[in-house]
Amino acid sequence: MTEHTGNFFRPRLLCRTGVTLAVFLVSLLLAACGERAQPVLRVAVDASFQPALEALRPEFEAACGCRLQTTAGASGLLYSQIRADTAQPSFDLMLSADSARPVLLEKAGLTVPASRQAFARGQLAVWANPVVSKSKSSGFSRLSMELAKSDATLTPRQLILLLGRGKHKLVVADPQLAPDGDAAVKMLKKLRLWPRVKNRMVYAGHSGHAQIMLHQGQGDLGVIPYSQALASGRRGQYMRIPEQFHPPIELQMVILRDTRQRTLAIRLLQYLRSTPVQQKLPELGFRAAE
Repeated sequence: MTEHTGNFFRPRLLCRTGVTLAVFLVSLLLAACGERAQPVLRVAVDASFQPALEALRPEFEAACGCRLQTTAGASGLLYSQIRADTAQPSFDLMLSADSARPVLLEKAGLTVPASRQAFARGQLAVWANPVVSKSKSSGFSRLSMELAKSDATLTPRQLILLLGRGKHKLVVADPQLAPDGDAAVKMLKKLRLWPRVKNRMVYAGHSGHAQIMLHQGQGDLGVIPYSQALASGRRGQYMRIPEQFHPPIELQMVILRDTRQRTLAIRLLQYLRSTPVQQKLPELGFRAAE
């Protein structure tokens, strides 16, 4: 009797175990599919725009149901990587801090037609580490207080006095690779400061690297993107440089030809050029594109 009862219930037990296992496996498959369903948009972004993109990321990702995978660096290096990776592309689109690299990619046939668009205008700032900014001889602290009270902007003479006096090391991004570094060097030459500062220049790989070097004390003053200065918080003092002092820094975006996420790339382009984002750019250190 006991043996018969055991034989009677064993198939039911096996059946229930099988159902439980099946439900468990289906749950795992659904979870895995859910993870894979979230597309990834691979973005090559100039380091100067990286802090702004990080600030905008949550809103865009929530709207598109996707995830941004960003690689930040100097526009020149990112351009070289894109040219070298044509067999197996690493990016879906590029956010460059100039128009030159997107134009070159366009001429090489590596972009989606008509996808090259301006989305912001860059600005520069003078950044000083705490030692220099508090030094009476530099005049940095006094001048920054005066400008803050009067809501005025730097004059060419004031900028010449700040950068030209003393023996302070001056950090900028590599002008051959980073558009902001190129604009900074051209500004120094335009203001006839180059003979005074050329032997004191310290070059960084890109604007983010320049900011790190300044924080680590490898330079006393820096001419860096205003966006990087804002992102640094209170780790130093900075003043925005009026745009007329340096060549225009036009940031352009281009969608790469071999992207598998063309729709998402178009959505990011439209998002960055949308009115709400364009109106928000000044607080992130940029001017609107138009």
